[in-house]
Amino acid sequence: MGPYQAAFKTKEMIDLGITHVLNVTCKAYTPRKKFFKYLNIDIHDDSKEDAKKHFRATNRFINECLAEGGKLLVQSVEGKSRAPTFILAYMINRDRFKLRDCLLGLRQFVGEVEPNEGFMAQLAQYDLELL
Repeated sequence: MGPYQAAFKTKEMIDLGITHVLNVTCKAYTPRKKFFKYLNIDIHDDSKEDAKKHFRATNRFINECLAEGGKLLVQSVEGKSRAPTFILAYMINRDRFKLRDCLLGLRQFVGEVEPNEGFMAQLAQYDLELL
């Protein structure tokens, strides 16, 4: 998980074994398709945005990455709200853990995990639907 600029560090990404990039920044840049597979989701960090409608596609992309033995970069502008939202949705879906537990687990690795209020509400609803 990281900020927008993380995807510009091609050598570092290759060295880390990154194979897939989930871009939720709404910013265009030249993808390095020779090295990475991309999924671009145009979503703003706005509590009125519908992140939940993208969970199925992003979960599928993350599953594909991991099934291929790859590693994933999930990038948003600052890496605090949108990126963690989609990682949390994947964790809820894959592990069937409660949102609270997923949030605590993710914060052990990245302290600044702060999805906006709207995204948190959607994640809570997603959590309830999967129980």
